[in-house]
Amino acid sequence: MLVAVEHLLIKVRQPRSRADELIALRRRVRAAIREVAGADERELADEIRARKRAIASELEAVSSCGSCAAGSPWPRGGYDGGACCAGVTAELFDDDEVAALVQTGTRPRDLSPPAGADPHAGCAFRGPRGCSLDVIHRPSRCVHYVCDTLRAELHRRGRLDAVEAHLVELARAKQRFVAAHQARVDRTIRTEIVDALTASARLQRVE
Repeated sequence: MLVAVEHLLIKVRQPRSRADELIALRRRVRAAIREVAGADERELADEIRARKRAIASELEAVSSCGSCAAGSPWPRGGYDGGACCAGVTAELFDDDEVAALVQTGTRPRDLSPPAGADPHAGCAFRGPRGCSLDVIHRPSRCVHYVCDTLRAELHRRGRLDAVEAHLVELARAKQRFVAAHQARVDRTIRTEIVDALTASARLQRVE
């Protein structure tokens, strides 16, 4: 009942396209919460979260990300924020990203869209004032994306080497997490197949 009310409120308050993407994402997050992850996944997810924070702190003072989309065609130019925020929500929040976020505590209520019914231009969380999500609830790719314009600014500030070092470590942590997550998914699928075949064989013997 509460989920149905939540979906209704989203549809009333947001443009249809954004509402549909947000509802679909929250549904996937709820499904991921029900999964049981191993300690290796949880530890790697914690590392990803920490490295996202470190990169975000390095990028707090940059100006490139607030203007690179200005003047671009829709949806990239829908708002002045970064052009990288104009991606498709489901692609930005793929299954691996959702799993990593869930393992560090992200819940449906944390995935809040921009306030008001502003036009949907790219990711469901992109609005006139930038991303509506705290960095810990964003996919790792959102802080990993460093375009040439941003690299040039970081170089001028003398911060490029530090940021690139953080990016390398984030990428490594993400790769290890994806491997661990996919291995668990594969094990789960194999177990379900074996259980189904076993049940079928027992049924045939009874018949």
